[in-house]
Amino acid sequence: MTQYDIRAIQEAANFAAAQSRANANGIAAQNRVLAELAKNSQQLAQTMAQVSAQRTGGNPDLQYVENIPGRRIPFDELVAINVGANIMSELQGSITINQDGPFVAVSRYAFFVSQMSFQYRDPTSGVATTFSGRSFGRQRPIHSAWDLYDGVPRSEVVQAVPAPGTGAPHIISPSNASSWRTMQPDFLFRMENEGTAYPRSNIPVPSAGWTKQINSPFNLGALDVFERSEVITFRVQPLHPNNPSYGNVQSFTGPGSNWPFLASQFDAVEGIDDEIVNDDEVVADPVTRLPSGILYIGLHGYKIIQPPGAGPY
Repeated sequence: MTQYDIRAIQEAANFAAAQSRANANGIAAQNRVLAELAKNSQQLAQTMAQVSAQRTGGNPDLQYVENIPGRRIPFDELVAINVGANIMSELQGSITINQDGPFVAVSRYAFFVSQMSFQYRDPTSGVATTFSGRSFGRQRPIHSAWDLYDGVPRSEVVQAVPAPGTGAPHIISPSNASSWRTMQPDFLFRMENEGTAYPRSNIPVPSAGWTKQINSPFNLGALDVFERSEVITFRVQPLHPNNPSYGNVQSFTGPGSNWPFLASQFDAVEGIDDEIVNDDEVVADPVTRLPSGILYIGLHGYKIIQPPGAGPY
């Protein structure tokens, strides 16, 4: 082997060693970069967890209403329940949350709309005519706690009625007339949320506790979130018929003692002429009263409008 061959072998060995050192340095540099990336990723994860904890009040896995995506718009969910005359059985109405997005209830309210009507049948001809009561269409409170004038003694037996109309007086008995609480009902309300893992208390609430004052909205203790397709059912138990008759001393002293008729106790405020109805010569009450109405129960809040496939909420 010549001197030139030995020198070539040494140069090749030196090149290979230098290449090996360069590769080692490159691997070390790559490892340092990867370690730095891992450290940065860990710091980023900690920062995101802190931000999430600040939004949710400390638990990064807890979903709050404020974090549900979607546009907020004011919204009312309302149900109408027909309450017929002399109805004492439980009634119900339901609301189904549509697919536009979840509904968040903020307060609740209720009111009663009178549908009071009556039929007068002429005792001589037998012709019947139907009229709407004076309270027809008027919105009434849902509880008797606001019967401020109920039980006030009456001193006027004859009350003059000004025009429009015939000007005929209302002849009433102080022991018979109820002048204030016509078409003002009382109920027990029970709200049920069907098909959910978060049941409500399912306790009947008297209607005086369902609203504030006459029928002001009652603010809920917390935001009440209803997801899409959930069914809200209101079960209502009337505590007395609409315009209930109450006791009156009558029918004890012979002919003509049925004045006034027991069912005529709200005639003075419903526009029924008691002078004709309670004629001493009329044996049977010529008026048939139908004190029916519509109970509205509502939840006020807002709707979170979402596109299809926006997630579980």
